[in-house]
Amino acid sequence: MGDSDRADDAAGHDDTARRQTPRHAAGPADVPGPASVPGPADVVIPAAVPAAAERPEDVTAADPPAPAAGPPASAAASSPAPPAPPRTRAGSHAAAESHVRVDARLLEAALLNLRKRVAAVPLVFEIDGAAEVKTERTKVLSQIDDYLLPRVRRSAAPVLVALVGSTGAGKSTLVNSIVGTHVSATGVRRPTTNSPVLACHPDDIDWFAENNFLPTLPRVRQEGLARPGRDGLLVLAASEGMPRGIALLDTPDIDSVVKAHHEFAYQFLDASDLWLFMTSASRYADGPVWEILQHARERKASLGVVLSRVPQTYRTELSEHFNAMLDANGIAADNRFVILETPLIDGMLPPESYQPIRDWLADTAARSDRRVAVLSQTMSGVLDTFKSRVAAMAAHVEAQVVLRAELRRTAEASYERAFAEANAGLKNGSLLTGEVLARWQDCVVGGDLRPRRGGKPAKSAGRKGKRARRGASRPAALNTALRSAIESFIVSITDRAAEHVDGSWRGSHAGTVLLEDAAADRARGEYAKQVFESAFGSGAAAPSEASQATAFSRSSPDLSLRAARAVGAWQDHLARLVDAEDHRTGAKRIFFDDESLALVVLVAMLGEDAPGADTPATEDEDTNIYTEPRRLLASVYGAGMLAGILAKARADLIQRVRLLLDEEMVRYVEVIESAGPCDEVAAIRLYQAEYSLEAVR
Repeated sequence: MGDSDRADDAAGHDDTARRQTPRHAAGPADVPGPASVPGPADVVIPAAVPAAAERPEDVTAADPPAPAAGPPASAAASSPAPPAPPRTRAGSHAAAESHVRVDARLLEAALLNLRKRVAAVPLVFEIDGAAEVKTERTKVLSQIDDYLLPRVRRSAAPVLVALVGSTGAGKSTLVNSIVGTHVSATGVRRPTTNSPVLACHPDDIDWFAENNFLPTLPRVRQEGLARPGRDGLLVLAASEGMPRGIALLDTPDIDSVVKAHHEFAYQFLDASDLWLFMTSASRYADGPVWEILQHARERKASLGVVLSRVPQTYRTELSEHFNAMLDANGIAADNRFVILETPLIDGMLPPESYQPIRDWLADTAARSDRRVAVLSQTMSGVLDTFKSRVAAMAAHVEAQVVLRAELRRTAEASYERAFAEANAGLKNGSLLTGEVLARWQDCVVGGDLRPRRGGKPAKSAGRKGKRARRGASRPAALNTALRSAIESFIVSITDRAAEHVDGSWRGSHAGTVLLEDAAADRARGEYAKQVFESAFGSGAAAPSEASQATAFSRSSPDLSLRAARAVGAWQDHLARLVDAEDHRTGAKRIFFDDESLALVVLVAMLGEDAPGADTPATEDEDTNIYTEPRRLLASVYGAGMLAGILAKARADLIQRVRLLLDEEMVRYVEVIESAGPCDEVAAIRLYQAEYSLEAVR
């Protein structure tokens, strides 16, 4: 915005080449000097936001001759003359703030940049206010595409007046009366207007036919008599009865029982230069009336108000009450008209009823100062709202980024805790209980894990008889118990991590929606897989497996299989490691068979940090699962070499567990990523785009 400048009438400086001073429904005495119409390379917008004006004097149409007692205040302009000049409160903007010209090319570039940033706003999570922000984004894009860009590119285009109002207020009748022919369908059926009708002079119809405004809206030129059209279709009606330079749009009712009509009306309002609101004496206190008027106030749009179908008997009371409600709600409508209840002539109002409104519209199109005031006020009103609306959108984008990071951190922290638990559980002796302890004691008592001094290792295959076969099965049973304990431990800690992530995410609405959508997608994928496998002869997954595949409160259904493979591969690695270390010089004083030695190393590793594991064991305590393995291995490798073997074995096992946990965590990362990209600098780009727009203004 440029600084506000005031014309120096005393010095006689003519500065109208660079700024225009708006007038609000001024009478002949208020007509300023010559003013230039903005060219295609510049746009005139207010240099400051005007203060609210005092309600002007009412313009009453179809007013009968005043009685001898004196005419009421609202009947001062009963003749079809232009509206009287508005009265203003002391201290209000009797002299409106000046306007400045801005380079239309720079303004267009700033709007296109803002549009690009708004369209790219990542709204992937259903956090509080997400629905409102999505709606707001659509509105901002529509206002830029449907109104701001077309108006900036052609500031000399006809002024578009949107006639909006209550059901049965007589909007279509007023349009037909002003145009002088039936262009909009009327009738007793409500709502009558299901497709908007735009009436303009034939010289102006090309602007509206070329999809300059509301470019995505289909349109058709009217031929013949008006008739109800199709929803979502704009009907263009060219008539010589319309003044040049202005178009009148008859919109669907704001309180229509058809929701699409209500949304349609708001869309047209956001694409219009001037709003002409119309309500009847029986409907002006309804809620939808004041919703649309508040919307006009928030958008700071140029506004005219018509109170129609007013009984002559209650004209004064109704108009004064309506005007008081407008003032109390801060509705600065500078042009207010009253249409009395009167018989129609061939479906149209008598000339004295609509002529003040028609003259006001024609005067707005003909006088450059009023045209500039209307266009600049409405455009600036829209641009002013972007300050708060874009900022709110950027704040929401920041909240989306924060939520995404929190969800990722929650998943990572849960599985990091699971890894720490695995690291501790695989050496604190907690797995050397129950079945493992029982199988260990069987092996010790049966002598299967006792080494033989000197000579070669005992060959278990050379044993004969039933007792030999029983002896050979005890180490295998211990090995099975150890593998089962490790696999179950990995699955259990992974299940707890999954349960924690699921519970934490479901603590917010966004996380719940994210998980449910992901589960639904996986369920569809599992169903398609089952259909494919059943059709081509492959074995379909069991229902329990299919349901588990879609659940995020527990680990993947194939984790047990992957854990078994990982533990089996690790035991093979352990056997090779033990075999390599066992053949060193000095390590041949005591001999184990390969299977037994690997089992003893495994048991020693699982109980490395168990309470009392470092206490030297006596010969009478050779069944102690925490101390006996270390005593046996120390005699084979020595304390130093044993520590190295255990460290290598543990590092390999922990690395395999880490890979399993990372694979499980990837499920949740994929859920986050599937929601869509979330640009961390999108909010900054929004702030910068809005700042650039303000700088251009």
